[in-house]
Amino acid sequence: MNKTSHISSQIDALKAMRENKAQLKKELKTSKANIKYKVQGIISPAKTAKKNTTRIGQLVSNGLAIYEGVRLGMSIISAFRSLFGRRRRRY
Repeated sequence: MNKTSHISSQIDALKAMRENKAQLKKELKTSKANIKYKVQGIISPAKTAKKNTTRIGQLVSNGLAIYEGVRLGMSIISAFRSLFGRRRRRY
């Protein structure tokens, strides 16, 4: 195998790697945009209601959701503290 064919094969490999990297960056960008769109759809607030009874229902629903979130957070913190806290290590 001569030196010039070895160099040209390395150049071809580098070119293929660059093309692959560019394609992966493009796929990553589209995937990132899709994830962002889906998360915004999940997190976005509900549309405002026109009737008073529906508004009250939404307020109650939001209040319960906040309460459940706080309760879940407190239980997770309690679980972490029971696993990792209050334990002294002996060296």
